[in-house]
Amino acid sequence: KNLPSLHDLYTQIPAAGGKLQRFGSNAFVVGTGNANELPMDLPAGPDYVLGPGDSLIVNMWGGLSSRLTRMIDRQGQIELPEAGTIMISGMTIAQAQSAIQQILSTQFQSEHVEISLGRLRTVRVYVVGDVQRPGAYDVSSLSTPLSALYAAGGPTSRGSLRILRQYRGDQLVREIDLYDFLLKGVRSDVERLMPGDTLLIPPVGPEVSVEGVVHRPAIYELNGEKTLNQVLELAGGVLRTASLKQINVARVVANQSRT
Repeated sequence: KNLPSLHDLYTQIPAAGGKLQRFGSNAFVVGTGNANELPMDLPAGPDYVLGPGDSLIVNMWGGLSSRLTRMIDRQGQIELPEAGTIMISGMTIAQAQSAIQQILSTQFQSEHVEISLGRLRTVRVYVVGDVQRPGAYDVSSLSTPLSALYAAGGPTSRGSLRILRQYRGDQLVREIDLYDFLLKGVRSDVERLMPGDTLLIPPVGPEVSVEGVVHRPAIYELNGEKTLNQVLELAGGVLRTASLKQINVARVVANQSRT
């Protein structure tokens, strides 16, 4: 206690003998907290793409004042007064509003239209590979691949946290690196899921253990990182009290040797 700097040094050194945990393994333990409650009243922007099962609220004023609730049928159509049916499946909310406005303007003079979503449709996707609960899931049409992965309980202890593949049929839509979200808070899965999409978690890739005087001692999965500096960056960098004059690197050659 007479040497504050020496005391601070030892209090920052992680306790020896603790078993390293895989980084990100706890992110999916709790899950969303409401896995049994499918959110159906989420806000959707004007770029939301409409499809069968969506419910629309159509507000009309001018030549005819009315408030209509219409469900998009299996053919992707809704029925409008005096105008018959109109195909809007595949349109965004902004495009659908413009199309409805144009059609009703031919039937009613000075007619104005504003539409909004009343209820969202559900889409069925498949989550497979090294996940806790592989299978088919009915999720909101606003869901992203990360949402579906949470519903499936996340990757297993041998599932990758660096590669999440999204397939549409036999076409690879994209690969998502979950470390972007876990380390930086950046979500690269902003594109919404489509019915029939498949999410695949492959087996874990190469791993490296980082321990000692670093901010986040843990086991990290590599995805292109090759230098010691990149690995230390994954671990949050070294503490200010760390000495960089000596860094021990142990390398295991599978089934052969340890150096």
